[in-house]
Amino acid sequence: MLTLENGNENEINKTHDNPLFSYCTIWLFDVANLSQAIDYAFLAIKHGQPIASNIKRKWPGFIADTIFDWAETQAEHGRSIEPYFGQVFQRVVNEWELPEQVTAKFYKFAGLALLRTKTGDVTPSHVGNLKRLREADKLLETAASLHKHAQVKTIRNKIAMRIRAITELNEQ
Repeated sequence: MLTLENGNENEINKTHDNPLFSYCTIWLFDVANLSQAIDYAFLAIKHGQPIASNIKRKWPGFIADTIFDWAETQAEHGRSIEPYFGQVFQRVVNEWELPEQVTAKFYKFAGLALLRTKTGDVTPSHVGNLKRLREADKLLETAASLHKHAQVKTIRNKIAMRIRAITELNEQ
């Protein structure tokens, strides 16, 4: 049995504000030590640790925005967005209650990531895998259903054209 020196067992479940932990975690994001930053931020959420008082968002919104911005830069230069985007995307989709616009943005980005070339360009015409094209379209469809201004109609039309072209080629 766990006993406390002051004898108050209610202290066990009490959240204690630890601004140093919060600032260090934010600093890890700032210096792009994303592995450690994400681990600490997820730990902060798990234990109800508040974010630094000068940050006007809660941990989930801060993490989502920070990783999204990082992933955009990586993708534009043809670099991998994993494992960090995937870790945060799973939380955005399954755990965190964020505005629909933010969640839609993540779905859209995940769909576009499946269509990127090695140079970072988004072109469905270079994708020859039907499963990948359909998965990208499903993610983009979800983005559109979450937020009406997701702006995925044109890319979804290009995906549909590519699927038709591959299907017709395979039927010959």
